[in-house]
Amino acid sequence: MVTEGIHHNLHRSLPHGLRNVVGELELRGATLVSAEQVAAYAGVPAGSPAAYDIIRRLVAARWLRPLPVRGQYEFLPGAAGPFSREDVLDPLRALFAGWESPGQVVLTGAAFLRAFADRAPDRFDVAVPRTRSIWRSLRSIYRFHSIVPERIFGAGLVDGVLVSTQERLLIDVALWPDAVGVALRDRDHWLGRALAGAITSSVIDMLRRLDSPTATARAGYLAEAFGRDDLADAVAELGRPRVSVPLLPGTIPTSAGRHDRRFNVVDPVGAATAA
Repeated sequence: MVTEGIHHNLHRSLPHGLRNVVGELELRGATLVSAEQVAAYAGVPAGSPAAYDIIRRLVAARWLRPLPVRGQYEFLPGAAGPFSREDVLDPLRALFAGWESPGQVVLTGAAFLRAFADRAPDRFDVAVPRTRSIWRSLRSIYRFHSIVPERIFGAGLVDGVLVSTQERLLIDVALWPDAVGVALRDRDHWLGRALAGAITSSVIDMLRRLDSPTATARAGYLAEAFGRDDLADAVAELGRPRVSVPLLPGTIPTSAGRHDRRFNVVDPVGAATAA
Protein backbone atom coordinates (compact mmCIF):
# COMPACT_ATOMS: atom_id res chain seq x y z
CA MET A 1 0.00 0.00 0.00
CA VAL A 2 2.85 2.39 0.87
CA THR A 3 4.62 1.57 -2.40
CA GLU A 4 1.47 2.32 -4.36
CA GLY A 5 1.14 5.68 -2.61
CA ILE A 6 4.69 6.63 -3.48
CA HIS A 7 4.18 5.56 -7.09
CA HIS A 8 1.04 7.68 -7.25
CA ASN A 9 2.91 10.73 -5.91
CA LEU A 10 5.69 10.27 -8.43
CA HIS A 11 3.30 10.09 -11.38
CA ARG A 12 2.85 13.25 -13.38
CA SER A 13 0.93 13.79 -16.54
CA LEU A 14 2.38 15.68 -19.46
CA PRO A 15 -0.60 17.41 -21.07
CA HIS A 16 -0.69 17.60 -24.82
CA GLY A 17 0.77 20.86 -26.04
CA LEU A 18 3.19 21.17 -23.10
CA ARG A 19 5.68 18.52 -24.11
CA ASN A 20 7.81 20.91 -26.10
CA VAL A 21 8.02 23.34 -23.16
CA VAL A 22 8.99 20.63 -20.67
CA GLY A 23 11.40 19.12 -23.19
CA GLU A 24 13.08 22.49 -23.67
CA LEU A 25 13.43 22.95 -19.91
CA GLU A 26 14.86 19.45 -19.55
CA LEU A 27 17.29 20.03 -22.43
CA ARG A 28 18.55 23.27 -20.87
CA GLY A 29 18.90 21.70 -17.42
CA ALA A 30 16.74 24.47 -16.03
CA THR A 31 16.31 24.93 -12.28
CA LEU A 32 14.78 28.40 -12.16
CA VAL A 33 12.63 29.76 -14.96
CA SER A 34 10.74 32.99 -15.54
CA ALA A 35 7.27 33.44 -16.98
CA GLU A 36 8.87 35.12 -19.98
CA GLN A 37 11.09 32.11 -20.64
CA VAL A 38 8.15 29.70 -20.43
CA ALA A 39 6.25 31.83 -22.92
CA ALA A 40 9.23 31.88 -25.28
CA TYR A 41 9.65 28.11 -25.12
CA ALA A 42 5.93 27.69 -25.78
CA GLY A 43 6.04 30.12 -28.72
CA VAL A 44 3.39 32.47 -27.31
CA PRO A 45 3.60 36.18 -26.38
CA ALA A 46 4.82 36.85 -22.84
CA GLY A 47 2.04 38.08 -20.58
CA SER A 48 -0.67 36.80 -22.91
CA PRO A 49 -3.66 34.70 -21.75
CA ALA A 50 -2.10 31.74 -23.58
CA ALA A 51 1.12 32.14 -21.61
CA TYR A 52 -0.73 32.35 -18.28
CA ASP A 53 -2.73 29.26 -19.19
CA ILE A 54 0.41 27.26 -20.00
CA ILE A 55 2.04 28.25 -16.71
CA ARG A 56 -1.15 27.42 -14.79
CA ARG A 57 -1.26 23.95 -16.39
CA LEU A 58 2.44 23.30 -15.70
CA VAL A 59 1.96 24.28 -12.06
CA ALA A 60 -1.13 22.10 -11.75
CA ALA A 61 0.73 19.16 -13.32
CA ARG A 62 3.62 19.72 -10.89
CA TRP A 63 6.29 20.61 -13.42
CA LEU A 64 6.62 24.15 -12.08
CA ARG A 65 6.54 25.39 -8.49
CA PRO A 66 5.85 29.10 -7.91
CA LEU A 67 8.55 30.96 -5.98
CA PRO A 68 7.81 33.89 -3.65
CA VAL A 69 8.98 36.25 -6.43
CA ARG A 70 6.40 37.25 -9.00
CA GLY A 71 6.85 35.54 -12.36
CA GLN A 72 9.56 33.15 -11.14
CA TYR A 73 9.28 29.36 -10.84
CA GLU A 74 11.29 26.33 -9.88
CA PHE A 75 11.35 23.64 -12.57
CA LEU A 76 10.84 20.11 -11.22
CA PRO A 77 12.60 17.85 -13.77
CA GLY A 78 11.44 14.37 -14.67
CA ALA A 79 14.40 12.55 -13.12
CA ALA A 80 13.83 14.13 -9.68
CA GLY A 81 10.08 13.68 -9.60
CA PRO A 82 7.55 16.31 -8.59
CA PHE A 83 9.53 17.38 -5.52
CA SER A 84 11.13 20.72 -4.79
CA ARG A 85 14.85 20.96 -4.14
CA GLU A 86 13.93 23.16 -1.14
CA ASP A 87 17.01 25.25 -1.85
CA VAL A 88 16.94 28.25 0.47
CA LEU A 89 18.87 30.29 -2.09
CA ASP A 90 16.41 29.77 -4.97
CA PRO A 91 14.18 32.76 -4.08
CA LEU A 92 17.29 34.95 -3.88
CA ARG A 93 18.48 33.78 -7.28
CA ALA A 94 15.07 34.65 -8.66
CA LEU A 95 15.01 38.00 -6.87
CA PHE A 96 18.45 39.05 -8.09
CA ALA A 97 17.87 37.93 -11.68
CA GLY A 98 18.13 41.03 -13.80
CA TRP A 99 19.46 43.26 -11.02
CA GLU A 100 22.43 45.23 -12.27
CA SER A 101 23.77 45.44 -8.69
CA PRO A 102 22.43 42.47 -6.70
CA GLY A 103 22.58 42.12 -2.95
CA GLN A 104 24.63 39.63 -0.99
CA VAL A 105 24.20 37.06 1.77
CA VAL A 106 25.86 38.32 4.96
CA LEU A 107 26.47 37.30 8.59
CA THR A 108 25.69 33.76 9.77
CA GLY A 109 24.20 32.61 6.45
CA ALA A 110 27.38 33.67 4.67
CA ALA A 111 29.50 32.01 7.37
CA PHE A 112 27.53 28.78 6.89
CA LEU A 113 27.88 28.86 3.09
CA ARG A 114 31.62 29.38 3.51
CA ALA A 115 31.87 26.54 6.05
CA PHE A 116 32.76 28.67 9.09
CA ALA A 117 29.39 28.12 10.80
CA ASP A 118 28.27 24.57 11.54
CA ARG A 119 24.55 25.26 11.13
CA ALA A 120 22.43 27.35 8.80
CA PRO A 121 20.50 30.17 10.48
CA ASP A 122 16.72 30.11 10.78
CA ARG A 123 16.67 33.12 8.44
CA PHE A 124 19.47 34.18 6.15
CA ASP A 125 20.55 37.83 6.39
CA VAL A 126 20.76 39.63 3.05
CA ALA A 127 22.12 43.09 2.31
CA VAL A 128 20.25 44.84 -0.52
CA PRO A 129 20.41 48.31 -2.05
CA ARG A 130 17.97 50.80 -0.53
CA THR A 131 16.72 51.58 -3.99
CA ARG A 132 15.22 48.09 -4.33
CA SER A 133 11.78 47.09 -3.10
CA ILE A 134 11.39 43.61 -1.61
CA TRP A 135 8.33 41.38 -1.85
CA ARG A 136 6.63 40.92 1.51
CA SER A 137 6.55 37.16 0.92
CA LEU A 138 10.35 37.12 0.96
CA ARG A 139 10.62 38.83 4.33
CA SER A 140 9.37 35.70 6.07
CA ILE A 141 12.29 33.75 4.54
CA TYR A 142 15.11 36.28 4.80
CA ARG A 143 16.06 39.21 7.01
CA PHE A 144 16.91 42.09 4.71
CA HIS A 145 19.28 44.95 5.52
CA SER A 146 18.60 47.87 3.18
CA ILE A 147 21.74 49.97 2.85
CA VAL A 148 23.34 52.38 0.42
CA PRO A 149 24.70 50.45 -2.60
CA GLU A 150 28.23 51.67 -1.87
CA ARG A 151 28.29 49.50 1.26
CA ILE A 152 27.55 46.31 -0.63
CA PHE A 153 30.95 44.89 -1.48
CA GLY A 154 33.38 42.19 -0.43
CA ALA A 155 31.52 39.18 -1.81
CA GLY A 156 32.09 36.26 -4.14
CA LEU A 157 29.75 33.85 -5.87
CA VAL A 158 28.64 30.72 -4.03
CA ASP A 159 26.12 28.58 -5.91
CA GLY A 160 25.18 31.54 -8.07
CA VAL A 161 24.59 34.00 -5.21
CA LEU A 162 26.93 36.70 -3.91
CA VAL A 163 28.14 35.79 -0.41
CA SER A 164 30.36 37.79 1.95
CA THR A 165 34.00 36.75 1.86
CA GLN A 166 36.01 35.62 4.87
CA GLU A 167 37.30 39.16 5.44
CA ARG A 168 33.92 40.79 4.88
CA LEU A 169 32.36 38.66 7.66
CA LEU A 170 34.07 40.84 10.28
CA ILE A 171 32.62 43.92 8.56
CA ASP A 172 29.18 42.29 8.58
CA VAL A 173 29.29 41.75 12.34
CA ALA A 174 30.63 45.26 12.90
CA LEU A 175 27.72 46.68 10.91
CA TRP A 176 24.97 44.46 12.34
CA PRO A 177 26.19 43.07 15.68
CA ASP A 178 22.62 42.92 16.98
CA ALA A 179 21.88 40.25 14.36
CA VAL A 180 24.46 38.02 16.09
CA GLY A 181 23.85 39.24 19.64
CA VAL A 182 24.94 37.36 22.75
CA ALA A 183 26.27 34.47 20.65
CA LEU A 184 29.43 36.59 20.33
CA ARG A 185 30.22 35.55 23.91
CA ASP A 186 31.20 32.08 22.67
CA ARG A 187 34.95 31.71 22.14
CA ASP A 188 34.21 29.14 19.45
CA HIS A 189 31.89 31.46 17.54
CA TRP A 190 32.16 31.24 13.76
CA LEU A 191 33.57 34.78 13.68
CA GLY A 192 36.70 33.53 15.42
CA ARG A 193 37.16 30.80 12.81
CA ALA A 194 36.69 33.31 10.00
CA LEU A 195 39.15 35.74 11.58
CA ALA A 196 41.82 33.07 11.99
CA GLY A 197 42.70 33.14 8.30
CA ALA A 198 41.48 36.62 7.35
CA ILE A 199 43.97 38.71 5.38
CA THR A 200 44.76 41.89 7.32
CA SER A 201 45.27 44.12 4.29
CA SER A 202 41.89 43.08 2.83
CA VAL A 203 40.07 43.89 6.08
CA ILE A 204 41.78 47.29 6.32
CA ASP A 205 40.91 48.11 2.71
CA MET A 206 37.26 47.25 3.40
CA LEU A 207 37.15 49.38 6.56
CA ARG A 208 38.63 52.33 4.68
CA ARG A 209 36.05 51.86 1.95
CA LEU A 210 33.24 51.59 4.50
CA ASP A 211 34.41 54.81 6.21
CA SER A 212 32.46 54.19 9.43
CA PRO A 213 34.20 55.02 12.74
CA THR A 214 31.59 52.98 14.61
CA ALA A 215 32.03 49.83 12.52
CA THR A 216 35.82 50.28 12.57
CA ALA A 217 35.86 50.45 16.36
CA ARG A 218 33.77 47.30 16.67
CA ALA A 219 35.90 45.49 14.09
CA GLY A 220 39.11 46.30 15.97
CA TYR A 221 37.63 45.30 19.31
CA LEU A 222 36.29 41.99 17.98
CA ALA A 223 39.57 41.18 16.23
CA GLU A 224 41.36 41.60 19.54
CA ALA A 225 38.72 39.69 21.50
CA PHE A 226 39.01 36.70 19.16
CA GLY A 227 42.79 36.59 19.26
CA ARG A 228 43.84 38.47 16.14
CA ASP A 229 46.07 41.02 17.87
CA ASP A 230 47.93 41.78 14.64
CA LEU A 231 44.69 42.67 12.89
CA ALA A 232 43.54 44.71 15.88
CA ASP A 233 46.82 46.67 15.76
CA ALA A 234 46.27 47.48 12.09
CA VAL A 235 42.67 48.57 12.75
CA ALA A 236 43.79 50.77 15.64
CA GLU A 237 45.92 52.78 13.23
CA LEU A 238 42.72 53.89 11.46
CA GLY A 239 41.77 55.99 14.50
CA ARG A 240 39.63 55.88 17.62
CA PRO A 241 36.08 57.31 17.84
CA ARG A 242 35.62 60.16 20.32
CA VAL A 243 32.23 58.89 21.46
CA SER A 244 31.85 55.50 23.15
CA VAL A 245 30.51 52.84 20.80
CA PRO A 246 28.15 50.11 22.10
CA LEU A 247 29.05 46.67 20.82
CA LEU A 248 25.33 46.04 20.48
CA PRO A 249 23.33 49.01 19.12
CA GLY A 250 20.41 48.34 21.46
CA THR A 251 22.53 48.98 24.55
CA ILE A 252 23.54 52.31 26.06
CA PRO A 253 27.30 52.96 25.88
CA THR A 254 27.45 53.83 29.57
CA SER A 255 25.61 50.66 30.66
CA ALA A 256 27.26 47.84 32.57
CA GLY A 257 29.91 46.02 30.63
CA ARG A 258 33.54 46.09 29.73
CA HIS A 259 34.76 49.44 28.42
CA ASP A 260 37.64 48.86 26.04
CA ARG A 261 39.49 52.17 25.98
CA ARG A 262 41.69 51.27 23.02
CA PHE A 263 38.74 51.19 20.63
CA ASN A 264 36.30 53.05 22.93
CA VAL A 265 33.82 50.15 22.74
CA VAL A 266 31.45 49.20 25.54
CA ASP A 267 30.80 45.45 25.58
CA PRO A 268 27.87 44.22 27.73
CA VAL A 269 28.13 40.75 26.17
CA GLY A 270 31.69 39.72 26.95
CA ALA A 271 32.80 38.81 23.45
CA ALA A 272 34.80 35.56 23.27
CA THR A 273 34.78 35.06 27.06
CA ALA A 274 32.55 31.97 27.34
CA ALA A 275 33.98 28.50 26.84
